[in-house]
Amino acid sequence: MSDLKNARYAEQLKVLLEEIQEYLDKSKESAKAVSPDKGLGRLSRMEAMQDQQMILELRRRQKRRKLQVINALDRLETGDFGKCLYCGAKIADERLDAFPEVQTCISCA
Repeated sequence: MSDLKNARYAEQLKVLLEEIQEYLDKSKESAKAVSPDKGLGRLSRMEAMQDQQMILELRRRQKRRKLQVINALDRLETGDFGKCLYCGAKIADERLDAFPEVQTCISCA
């Protein structure tokens, strides 16, 4: 892969990493347990608990994606970026453009 493409993907991945970290920082408070507040009615409390569970799931997914982005940055440094982890084939540029952290070709996905 050319140095120009690598630099472009590295920049995309760094921006993505910053966005993910920003989301994780902002959503930290919302993910805390819902306290038994006397001001909340039963349904309002249930809704608050459902909202909290959705935020926890979104945070879990973003943490996983953060690890994938870090892994992709490591692969850029080692020269393995853009190669499928399973079959070793080149990952299509279109796929990398959409999801630069992707580790597999479309056939192995």
